[in-house]
Amino acid sequence: MKKIYLFLIILVVALTFYSCADSEYSDKYLDPSKTTKAYCDKLMTGVFYTGRVYTFNSYWRMYTWDNTVTGKYAQTLGFMNSQGSLYSANDSYANDRWVHFYNTLTQFRVLQNVYEGLSDSEKNTYRIFKNLSEVFVYDHLSQIVDTFGDAPFKEAGFLAITGDVAGSYPAYDKATDIYTMMLDRLGELYADIHSIKGSLDKQASASLPKQDFVNYGDLDKWERYCNSLRLRLAVRVASQGDLSAKGKQVIAEILGGGYPLVSSLDETIKLDSNDKDTGAFFNPDDLRTGYISQSRASQAMLDALTRTVSGENDPRLPIMYSKNAAGEYKGLSTHETYAEQEVNIAKPESERIYSRIDSTTVMYNTQFISPIFTAAEVDFLKAEAYQKGWASGDAKAAFVDGILHSSQFYFEENAISPSKDGTKMDMPAESVIKAYAEKAWNAASNKEEAIITQKWLNFGYMQPFQAWNEVRRTGYPQLYYPEDQSAQLLKTLPSRVRYPDSERSNNAKNYDAQIQAMGGTDNAYIKLFWAK
Repeated sequence: MKKIYLFLIILVVALTFYSCADSEYSDKYLDPSKTTKAYCDKLMTGVFYTGRVYTFNSYWRMYTWDNTVTGKYAQTLGFMNSQGSLYSANDSYANDRWVHFYNTLTQFRVLQNVYEGLSDSEKNTYRIFKNLSEVFVYDHLSQIVDTFGDAPFKEAGFLAITGDVAGSYPAYDKATDIYTMMLDRLGELYADIHSIKGSLDKQASASLPKQDFVNYGDLDKWERYCNSLRLRLAVRVASQGDLSAKGKQVIAEILGGGYPLVSSLDETIKLDSNDKDTGAFFNPDDLRTGYISQSRASQAMLDALTRTVSGENDPRLPIMYSKNAAGEYKGLSTHETYAEQEVNIAKPESERIYSRIDSTTVMYNTQFISPIFTAAEVDFLKAEAYQKGWASGDAKAAFVDGILHSSQFYFEENAISPSKDGTKMDMPAESVIKAYAEKAWNAASNKEEAIITQKWLNFGYMQPFQAWNEVRRTGYPQLYYPEDQSAQLLKTLPSRVRYPDSERSNNAKNYDAQIQAMGGTDNAYIKLFWAK
């Protein structure tokens, strides 16, 4: 955790002067050096800003994490079946994901500390900023747990507050304990956000839209984000594992209680690429450069788009992928040998074998948003819950809504693209999309598999980490993973990512205790408690 400690030292200095290191950040978000104290509204923006790299479709996230790890594990991105390192996760990339989260958590700990030092009147003003930051942190905390397993949380991120280096090495918390806390706390946060959203004082009301570059001060959307995240986590643990009963209880509470959820295109939780006041923070070319070396289609994704309904393609197909030189849809397949792929990849553009991620919709779309939570995901969460009897509702209707909302999302991205490289397409009539979705439902002998496959497809190449979670949790879609016979460690698909080497050297005592609790080795094949 050496990088974390370095960051904390820098943060302490920054807070001493109440200023931000990033000039664009301070220019855009009311430079705290112009205030008399570090207020929670400014620190909330610091939490979002520090966590932006793995929230926005940044080049770094897509190239180092999605392309080389999660997109490959989920098979939502086409990849070469190279032997020797097919399933390996680069340690420096895993370390970067780890460190980015703990930097974000540190910002939140400082916010918490500042908030606790406020008067009751000031707490009334600034509580909303603490609450929104906490929702965002739990989104990323769940991703860390779902990547690595048990992780430091309760004792992590306090060095900037205490200055006690010796006492700052955090112990690991059990993944089940972290999930229990998040499921409970997100329920409390929703109730608190709901209770205060109509009574914000003048100062909070004026500051919130300026400081919040996630939902721009829209507390209705924050309620939906909070509840949708809680529903995602509850469904994740409901199928099996120690928290199955709790997951089902939370699902029934949310879906039976009329809790507001992300339910339409307008309610998408996202980061904008080159819009509003985020243009200075996010490179609009990141999408293209992040995927330029790995833009070829996954055959598994194409199969889901072309084979779900006999004789009929999915309405999303032509705006998600381009055809190859022969006018066909073909992706990189795990059934191909590496030698076959090498020959195919070497073909000139005029003879291109593999389809690519669509250039207009995605590759050259500088306006493409970074989805955090979509209505389609919520629909498929509902569909699974209804199908399994965890809540009362119409599973088929939710499934059809999921395909409709997913189609609306991708067609909207196609419509807003300024790219002239390719063809824009009008979205088919809603009745046409729903008819296709109904055929997909009726054709499925296994309804759970149909629901999860569509959910995985919706995550696709934009949220591959969430797609990998579905593969691990349910076993769907049923994907083929060839054995990497040349690999020394990971010959088959791992169940988790190993802890970064930095933990062994910088948090040795707690790391060693965690490894002993895991049976004496940092085994990549230990399943997460919620995995099938």
